[in-house]
Amino acid sequence: MNVETLEDLFGYQLQHVYYAERTHVELLEEMAADGATDELGARFDEHREQTERHVERIEQVFEALGQRPRASRTRTVDGLADARRARRESANGGTAVPGDIEIGMLAERLEIRSYEMLLRLAGRLGFANDVVEPLEAILEEERETLQEFEDLETEQSILETLKAEEA
Repeated sequence: MNVETLEDLFGYQLQHVYYAERTHVELLEEMAADGATDELGARFDEHREQTERHVERIEQVFEALGQRPRASRTRTVDGLADARRARRESANGGTAVPGDIEIGMLAERLEIRSYEMLLRLAGRLGFANDVVEPLEAILEEERETLQEFEDLETEQSILETLKAEEA
């Protein structure tokens, strides 16, 4: 795709975020199934459901723009997916995959930056609310999810420290 205008850049970024969200649905499903605890698995499953709604909202944005939804691969997203799957293989069939929370946080940060960029472009292009509002809603949810993952990581670090002190 040639990116020559702001509209082209917006479309290009929208295709990438669509790919990212669809890929993350698959990863979150795997992460929920591999959760070390019921709580962790439930959190990943809850986020998968939320991410499925993000995919639907992005499809609404494409529709508002008069376009058919189209995903465009990104190396960054593929790299995260590959890293997670490599960690899963190295876990040798264990129930927990080390680093899932960290991969989740990286994915959220990537998505947050992507939505921030899309919203800046949408503002410059003067897009109507039917484009802007779904993106704003997704961005807010992504920020909340990142905070939840950060809180979970802190909780796990505290638990690991306590276990180490007891041993």
